[in-house]
Formats: sequence, C-alpha cells, structure tokens
Amino acid sequence: MKPDQRLTNVEFVVDLMQFSAHGALIQAFVLQALADFAQRVALADPETLNTGLVSGRTWRGCAIEVQQKLEHYLRE
Repeated sequence: MKPDQRLTNVEFVVDLMQFSAHGALIQAFVLQALADFAQRVALADPETLNTGLVSGRTWRGCAIEVQQKLEHYLRE
C-alpha cells in the first residue's frame, strides 16, 4: 500500500485481528469490546443516541444485530 492511502474499515479490522503484538489474544479482546459496547448501546434510550449522522433507533438496531450475531457465533 502507498503511504498516502488509508485502510478501509474492513482492512483495518482484519489487520488488527491478524497482526497484533499480542498474537491471537487480540481477537478475544476485539470480540469482548464489541460485546461490551453493543450491550451498552442496546440498553440505552434510543433518543439519547441520536446524532446528526444517524438516528438513535438505527444505532441501537446495529447494537442488537451485533449482539445477536455474536451470540450465534459463540454458540457454534
């Protein structure tokens, strides 16, 4: 990659998950961080989550989707 090119969000997360100074432990950390943040957002009043870019209901919907997908993934 050229120095002036930024990684996409997906590329950044893949790089983080695959190339950490802490080895595979970073993967558990990232999954735990996702779970913790998703739980906080899912429990919040959607009105308090509104921003100029996204509605609180949509943001909360993202959190619930992450929770459901993590639950399904971790059950397998």
